[in-house]
Amino acid sequence: MKTRTAILVGTAVVLVVAGTAATRPAVRRGDGTPAPELTNTSWLNSDHPLRLAELRGRVVLLNFWVFTCGNCTRTVPSLVQYDRMYRDSGLTIIGIHTPEFPPYAGEHDKGNLARALARQGITYPNAQDNDRHVWDAYGIQYWPSFVLIDKRGIIRYTGYGEFHVDDGDYREWDRRIRQLLAERVPLIALEAGPAPSLRLVAAPGVRINARLKPALELDDGTVLRFDSPYLTPDSAYFAAPPTAAPVPSGGPHRGTLRASVCPSREKFCRSVELAVTW
Repeated sequence: MKTRTAILVGTAVVLVVAGTAATRPAVRRGDGTPAPELTNTSWLNSDHPLRLAELRGRVVLLNFWVFTCGNCTRTVPSLVQYDRMYRDSGLTIIGIHTPEFPPYAGEHDKGNLARALARQGITYPNAQDNDRHVWDAYGIQYWPSFVLIDKRGIIRYTGYGEFHVDDGDYREWDRRIRQLLAERVPLIALEAGPAPSLRLVAAPGVRINARLKPALELDDGTVLRFDSPYLTPDSAYFAAPPTAAPVPSGGPHRGTLRASVCPSREKFCRSVELAVTW
């Protein structure tokens, strides 16, 4: 995509303004803040509007782009390759298609976008950001831009600019993706509740199975069982962190926590054991 130019006495001056195509790759570390939620209602390559809350436990790469941008389309093969390599390992790539020009230019048209996705072999989800709501929420200034979000929903890396399969910037983004995929996020954690109780807190995107009550087996033989009156409508999951009380005083106490948890986007619940000390 061409940047805007102004001609002054035969000299071309490139104006660097918000919203221009970016040709020089730039990456900076995220500031550790939660990623703003996606609010788009029109999607392609997805059977429903995706929300980051349902993707907890997966690494998410947002690509802000528009199909008329040459810098964007030349970067797409890299994203397609990442998708092929890492989707099954826990990476979700989402294209945030944000038009640059007024609607009559055709960038807002869903049919045009669908044809562009097919032409470039893009099978990962794409959201239409015609009102620039998500673009603005993330403070994006350039096409293409990228936001890499970890399994907890925290922004870890952001950047912009064109890159190509196997060049230095491609390898750097690849390294960052693999780094976040390798990070282990505890599915559940034991926290102090209102005295004298303990509560069991699930990681974002994880539900605790209410039909198989969690239990903490202490080394002295005491068993603490966790429960809550707040359940989902089907009574399958806890709708609030379950608690166990009363808790033995003194300490330290050691034991093994056993629970059944159900990560988002997984078909089955899994049993977990966690050694705890408090």
